[in-house]
Amino acid sequence: MGVQNSHRRKHRQKSHSQSHAEGTVSPILQGHPLVSTEKHRLIETNDELKALCDGIHDEKIFAFDTEFIGEDSYFAHTCLIQVATTNGVTLIDPFLVDDLTPLYEVICHPEIITIVHAGLQDFEPVIRLHEDVPKNIFDTQIALGFTGFPWPLSLTKTISAILKHTVGGHFTFSQWDARPLTKRQLHYAADDVRYLIAVHDYLRSQLKSLKREDWLRDECIKFSDGDTFEFNTHQAVKKVCGTKTPKSKELKRIQALVVLRNSIAKEKNLPPKDVFPNECVWHLAKNNVTNSNQMSNIRGFPKHIAVQHGEQILSCIEDSNSIEPVKLRKPQKIESEPKMRQELDGAWSLFNAYCVGHSMAPGLVSNRQTFTDWYLDLRTGTNEETGPLSQGWRAILVHALREMILHNSELTFAFNEGLMVNDEQK
Repeated sequence: MGVQNSHRRKHRQKSHSQSHAEGTVSPILQGHPLVSTEKHRLIETNDELKALCDGIHDEKIFAFDTEFIGEDSYFAHTCLIQVATTNGVTLIDPFLVDDLTPLYEVICHPEIITIVHAGLQDFEPVIRLHEDVPKNIFDTQIALGFTGFPWPLSLTKTISAILKHTVGGHFTFSQWDARPLTKRQLHYAADDVRYLIAVHDYLRSQLKSLKREDWLRDECIKFSDGDTFEFNTHQAVKKVCGTKTPKSKELKRIQALVVLRNSIAKEKNLPPKDVFPNECVWHLAKNNVTNSNQMSNIRGFPKHIAVQHGEQILSCIEDSNSIEPVKLRKPQKIESEPKMRQELDGAWSLFNAYCVGHSMAPGLVSNRQTFTDWYLDLRTGTNEETGPLSQGWRAILVHALREMILHNSELTFAFNEGLMVNDEQK
């Protein structure tokens, strides 16, 4: 489990104590045919898990969630697994059930629907340990964004908005590796899946009405892509750089260092930041460090890493000149012009209103940088249009907005119990 006295571990312990002191056990929603009112049951043997999964094969649909601790290790430590069907809620103790194959098999079955809420991280162990990919995933948080709700929306607020029921939300950051788990922890964990089948039923109807079932399937395909769960060099480099712009030589060094850091972290099962933090990556990229002693004197650099891997790190820096660096976004010159800055602010506001008027969560469709690149491509006539807004369901959604920007159509906004958009072709 890595370093047990880390800052985040202490924060988890404090949060755990506060939750038990302040939290309350919410009553279970009564009278809904898709919400089980029975008390959860706990599975502690392989045979019990197999019997549960046999039942899921018959029902063809179930809700899934896990409670894990990820701050002390490279691979998140799964501490509890929750499953719900219309017949009840089951909690699986992975410390006692040592063969999760039957569960992984139903998650990877193409004809069985697995319902999750913001469930991407829950599937990493499936791909790593089962050597197959999840299939037929329905993520309710993503579906909410397609049906007029904000994105991302917490499960607690989702249940309140759709089922008009209040559940407690105090145990997100709890000591899930403790045994025995408390009654409040178990109740909270059960509620994480208890209502998902009912939420799925509502959202499926809304998606059908809006003709966006295919859009959700396209967005959830990432759960079935093994690359989704692999180390992302580009994202790691972006996090190190932040708002700073490194020189070409520095960028290559940063890239080489984050790749090496990830390799060491994976081998030792440590969080990459515990190998050496981003600030040290930036320092190594900017300064001429020539030996392990200099490295160990860098503020925040772990001395034992400098001793064990110093030569490897120095070689990595020396060899970095030969690599092809990732491409980081650079603001276009036109973006700094006062009139264009104001135009971009207005266009971004228009984009948000356009999405809301089409019952879409703007944040699910695009972020500000991606939108800016797309908008400037249209305005300046470069016609590259290679980003996310020019592909798949996003291109379909913004088609009328694109035509308006290109002077081929007009948009009219109206208000009728909510913002609406009328698309009028010239």
